[in-house]
Amino acid sequence: MKFKKTREEKLAENYVELHYRTMDAEAQEVERLLGGKSLLLGRQENESRLIAPEDVFYLEVVDRRLYVYLENEVWQLDSGLQEVVDAYGRYGFVRTTKSMAVNIGKVKSITSDINARIRLQLCNEEEIIMNRAYKKAFYQKLGEYCKKAGKIE
Repeated sequence: MKFKKTREEKLAENYVELHYRTMDAEAQEVERLLGGKSLLLGRQENESRLIAPEDVFYLEVVDRRLYVYLENEVWQLDSGLQEVVDAYGRYGFVRTTKSMAVNIGKVKSITSDINARIRLQLCNEEEIIMNRAYKKAFYQKLGEYCKKAGKIE
C-alpha cells in the first residue's frame, strides 16, 4: 500500500482519504484505525475486553442477556440486540431470528432448510438457523456487503 502525505497551509480541516480497488483486510484495517470505529465492550465474570466487530461471529440473547460469540470465546454485552445491530450494521450484522444476529462476513455457506428456513454455516463450523421472516432483509444485507467488499458489481 502506498502512503502519501501533503502539508496544506490553507486547509480549514484535516482529512484522510482511502482509495482502494477492493475492501481487503489491509484496507479494512486502515478504515478501522482512521475511521474511529468503536469497539464492543465484552464482560466475563471479573474481566472486560474490547472486541472488534469483525471478530464477532454472532450475537444471541439468552435469558435477557446479550452474548457475543467469537471464534472460541463467549462474552456478555451490556447492550440490546437491536441496538448493536443498528450501531454496527455497516460491519455486516443482520438479524436472523428474534433473539439472534449474525456477522455476514463470517458466513461460510447458506443452505435451504425445511419450512422455508435457512441454515447458515459459519467459518468456525457452527450452524445458525435463520427464520424465514428475516430472509428478505438478510439477502438484501448480503448483497450490500458483497458490493462493499468488491465481490460483485
